[in-house]
Amino acid sequence: MVGELPNSLAAGAVSSAEREEDADLARRAGSGEAEAFGVLYDRYVDAVYRYVFYRVRNEAEAEDVTSDVFMRALRAISKYEPRQAFLAWLYRIARNAVIDRSRRRAARQQVSFEDALAHPNADQVVHPDAGLLAGSDASVVREAMRQLTPLQQEILVLRYVEGFDTKTISKLVGKQDGTIRGIEFRALSALRTLIPSREQLG
Repeated sequence: MVGELPNSLAAGAVSSAEREEDADLARRAGSGEAEAFGVLYDRYVDAVYRYVFYRVRNEAEAEDVTSDVFMRALRAISKYEPRQAFLAWLYRIARNAVIDRSRRRAARQQVSFEDALAHPNADQVVHPDAGLLAGSDASVVREAMRQLTPLQQEILVLRYVEGFDTKTISKLVGKQDGTIRGIEFRALSALRTLIPSREQLG
């Protein structure tokens, strides 16, 4: 399942033509056309898997959750609203699936930002801050990330690894745009303070 992602998916960007095609495929899938849903699955399974892996930190579990996500999506496909990007809709389902599984285990595991960047699918870093973190000593990054909240970590990955804009992230995590910007700003400010620059390291 781990493989190269098209740049458009890695950056969280979907063209208007792709959105129209996704909407048509979703409509056909909702009418019972299995092949249409198969196209959507092939198009987005790696992106969903990468997000789930970041949340659960275990490849086998990530595969199980990803399968669950697409089963949920298939059952709910008739409720999909085309005004929302299909990938963003899948991310919302994925987020809920991870939360449900975490509640069942009564313990929620979080992967660090550095681990998310190090994963084979995370080959597209879309912001200089993320590149700086990826280039820093892994132990330093892990220690810094431990001092951030799970929500701060999630928002940083969605913003700087997945490339989603603030409006999309606000819908995914269920918070207002201004709240997301504030959390992002505080998290980045903390990391810049906690992680020495290359100049400081000499």
